[in-house]
Amino acid sequence: MEFKSNEYLLDLFLKYMRSERGATENTIKAYENDLIQFSDFLKFKEDKDLISASKEDLREFIVFLTEGGNLRSTIVRKLSTLRSFYTFLVKRNILDSNPLVSLFSPKLMKVLPNFLTQNEVKLLIDNIPVSTPLGIRDRAIVECLYSTGMRISELTRLNVSDIKGNNQAITKGKGNKERIVFFGEYAIKSLERYLKEVRSILVKNEREDALFLNKNGTRLSPRSIERMMERYGYGVGKDISPHTMRHSFATHLLENGADLRAVQELLGHSDLSTTQKYVHVTLERLKEVYKKTHPRA
Repeated sequence: MEFKSNEYLLDLFLKYMRSERGATENTIKAYENDLIQFSDFLKFKEDKDLISASKEDLREFIVFLTEGGNLRSTIVRKLSTLRSFYTFLVKRNILDSNPLVSLFSPKLMKVLPNFLTQNEVKLLIDNIPVSTPLGIRDRAIVECLYSTGMRISELTRLNVSDIKGNNQAITKGKGNKERIVFFGEYAIKSLERYLKEVRSILVKNEREDALFLNKNGTRLSPRSIERMMERYGYGVGKDISPHTMRHSFATHLLENGADLRAVQELLGHSDLSTTQKYVHVTLERLKEVYKKTHPRA
């Protein structure tokens, strides 16, 4: 086996994830940090490199992370990074086998997605003031997140030219896969008002195509929207993120009778099992309603 340095392998893998798998820069950074941490662990432990890591090394790495106080979800994520990395090396014929094969990840406790009730969504949106340009923009953002179920990365990538007609848009999801999302009546009204009254004020460069802009006239970042959602969440006493709106979107569709596979398509999930977690949320809510309202519950 020809020796290849850790730096070479890391660079090769990250280029692959960026160009062929369409990973975001945040994901790339997380992969890089995870792999550097494992590389440092191997070097300190036995002066090994990434290509010579064994299953036993990986077991000891899990122990090291656990004793270091890492959350189980963090450990699972790091192992997922390593599994992807070594699978890539096998596919490129750099390694003969993946050392993570048959190595089980620590089981995660099942955590139901955080979501809002329909009344809470209405309260959240109604509490966003539209007396200022940024308030009008923020309400349009929240309406669009809830109406379409878009991921935050999809929303921030959205361009004005991606909007087709007045009720749908083409966006890019995970792996740069294109999909169509639909805007409801309230989202359309909020979006039209933002485009007419606010975006024209914020934009500085006529060639800027980004739909949602910051006060400097450039594309709004995911972190800015996260902070904005946190701020409005405080106003209604809830811990809210952009993903909360995606969870709420899926849950409310199922509660109102939508077919699971239709919700899968609307969310852009490639695997139905990913969508099924929302069924658990709905069943829990149904149990709660039953216990509160049935005379013999």
